[in-house]
Amino acid sequence: MRNNLLLALGTGLLSAVLLMIAASGPLMGTLLAYLTPLPLLILGLSGKNYFAGVAGALAALLLFGLTTPMVAVIYFFLVVLPVTLFCDSATQMQRHASYHGAKADLSSATVGRLCALISVTPVLLLTILFLYFWFQQNENTQAVLSKTADSIMFTYQNALIEKNIAISPEVGKQLVLIKNTLVNTAPALIGIFWMTLFLINAMIARHVLKRFTQTSPVAFKLSQIKLPHWVIITFISSGLIAAVSDGELGLYSINLAAIIAFPILLSGLGVIHLATEKTGYKKTILFSVYTIILISRWAALMLVFIGMIDHFIKIKAKIESRAAKL
Repeated sequence: MRNNLLLALGTGLLSAVLLMIAASGPLMGTLLAYLTPLPLLILGLSGKNYFAGVAGALAALLLFGLTTPMVAVIYFFLVVLPVTLFCDSATQMQRHASYHGAKADLSSATVGRLCALISVTPVLLLTILFLYFWFQQNENTQAVLSKTADSIMFTYQNALIEKNIAISPEVGKQLVLIKNTLVNTAPALIGIFWMTLFLINAMIARHVLKRFTQTSPVAFKLSQIKLPHWVIITFISSGLIAAVSDGELGLYSINLAAIIAFPILLSGLGVIHLATEKTGYKKTILFSVYTIILISRWAALMLVFIGMIDHFIKIKAKIESRAAKL
């Protein structure tokens, strides 16, 4: 017990120090903020999920005393709470699978629930944001996003002018497109960025545990994802509402659909992973797919579509069934 508490204290201290170094300003220090959840995830996925929560709470208290209450609150809701819930769910599901004689790999439904769980935090924060401005009488979410986008575009245009770069009509159209994207989907883009970082930290934590410890961490495979029905229902309903609504409701629905689309996109990627398993060119194909996703939103939308189709006609199960017959 004493050793676990000391481990929790050290883990929380490391996580808090990473965030404080990031707040100091340099670029490399800022990049360390992306690794803030990593110490907690390593501790939590090792089986000590409760002590990961203790470590996070201690780190939040430390940040409360050394920085500002707002930093501590943000850290708690964006790092401590999601990590604790994720690790608790992952370890409980793994124990349940081991109890029934299953392998260390989790079932498809279990991996799907973990994948969906990651999207809960951005959805809750998005809802809180819109409810906050809904109760405000002076301005709404769309107005705040528009002002922020105008400020960003103004700064960017001034930077181009200072470098004697002429703003051609084509560049002007691109700037308008970027502004509209920020106004319509900025909360969702931030949420997707957060979910991506969370998954990257979880994969790094699993690699560290597998490489340097004797524990058997949870195997999170995209090819095993089977999403809960509520994810698909929420995505379809929010997309339909966004198509027929405008104003605050339409803006909320667009961002909600974009956030919920992230686990569906992961499921679509799982189909690609599984389909390339026996080709002999898996790494090359996956590298190309991931590169295209980064530069093309249409490729991302295609993967979301594949994930949707897979939910209804079970593409992954059919691929596995055919592979088993060979």
